[in-house]
Amino acid sequence: MFGFDERYAMFDITPVENQFVLEYLPDAKGDYVKVYLYGLMRCYHPEEDMSLERMSRELNMTEDDITAAFRYWERRKLVRRVSDNPPKWQYINIKQKSLTDGSEPADPEFEEFSRSIYDVFDGVRRLHGNELNTCFEWREDLKLPTEVIIMLLNHMVQTKGKNFKFSDAQKVAIRMANDNTRTVEEAEAFFSRDESLYGGARKILKLLGKSYQPSEAQVEMYRKWTREWHFSHEAVEEAVKLTAKGDPSMGYLDGILRSMRQENAAEEELKPEQVIRSSHRADALKEILKVLGRGEVMPQNLELYDRMKTLYPQDVILTAARECSYSGKGIEDVLKLLESWKDKGLENSTQVNQYVKDFHNQTELIRELRNLWGMDPSRVRKTDRGLVSKWEKDLGFSREMILTAAAYAADATIPTTYLDKILTEYKEKGITTPEQAEKERKQYRTASGKTAGKPVRTVVAQQYEQRDYTGVQDELIAQQDKDMEEFMRNENGGKPDA
Repeated sequence: MFGFDERYAMFDITPVENQFVLEYLPDAKGDYVKVYLYGLMRCYHPEEDMSLERMSRELNMTEDDITAAFRYWERRKLVRRVSDNPPKWQYINIKQKSLTDGSEPADPEFEEFSRSIYDVFDGVRRLHGNELNTCFEWREDLKLPTEVIIMLLNHMVQTKGKNFKFSDAQKVAIRMANDNTRTVEEAEAFFSRDESLYGGARKILKLLGKSYQPSEAQVEMYRKWTREWHFSHEAVEEAVKLTAKGDPSMGYLDGILRSMRQENAAEEELKPEQVIRSSHRADALKEILKVLGRGEVMPQNLELYDRMKTLYPQDVILTAARECSYSGKGIEDVLKLLESWKDKGLENSTQVNQYVKDFHNQTELIRELRNLWGMDPSRVRKTDRGLVSKWEKDLGFSREMILTAAAYAADATIPTTYLDKILTEYKEKGITTPEQAEKERKQYRTASGKTAGKPVRTVVAQQYEQRDYTGVQDELIAQQDKDMEEFMRNENGGKPDA
């Protein structure tokens, strides 16, 4: 005679007791709550064709998952099963449950399971309702047999004590299910492996100065190191020594081992000697990066460092890093600079240090010359270095002699070219000192009938702000020199020098 419109449920509400929200919802899985609320809504708005199959489609869950959810609420005594074929449940009012708790018929399978657990486990620890429910879910959801669950509980007592956390036991149960542990024999093999992991984790914690028992998360971490990353236990112990430099914890150790695994990706198993070698490499690279003031210990940087070590020892690499740091270069430039030194035939630190010293002295001289001639002293080019090398090494002139002659070339159109001509003539005439040069200049002017002329510019050293110039770009990027020369030529009307 009366009824709701077929769309009435869509726009209606379903009352949910606050007691359910506060007492039952927090401990239940999300899917279990979803099934309970959907079923409650259908109690208020039933449909004749409602079935487990339809509910499965509408909730996007399997029929087995829905049945498991109702079994859970049966154990919590919020629903009762009234039919198996077809499956049918009745919802029990939460207030009614509170008044009649204990009088509702229990789930026979759950009661039998509980007795099995109590008979074997009760002498060790009394499990409360939620813990029994969790154990039963291992059987229902994870498909672990009752005898395997009993073995799991005993294993937890033996390794963690009778007051073990059920959250830890839950993690073990999930691992057993993932390993497809279904028989007593398989469980024995699993726990044998697990005890080995537990013992290994306990030893590592002791080395870290921790006296507590390892948590399931820490055991899992140790399993990852030894089973997935293939570190031997001895290798892990060797890595513990590196934690003295940081936080002595399993988490800090995990970061160290992760980095080493990445460094040694091609290695099948990592042993103590490889850990030692990796730690030495990392420390040496950190020293380089500290000098550079940039970069991190990463696999690609370690590869670059290995290439450096084939060229020179650590002290030479540090020298190259200092040179590169002056101009803000990175670790890739350190390798390029080392390769350029090797190409020049520099074989050891003595030769490298002398070369670097000469290089900086040469830079200082070039800057002083350009400052004397009124040019930008920051533009130190490869062509300048070639001429200075000629004057110092081929012609054999001292710095003082070069600066004396440079003052005579100050008013030339192209000072560098004119200075090169003067010094070449001095070499031919055997003039080697500033006094001889000044005497020769006066004689030339007297013989040619020239007056004193313009006074020679006085060389005043360090009239500009002194800075370190490494010449790394000059050493490494020849093309840039060509571009700079072309730029200067265009800027100065075709003059090669500026």
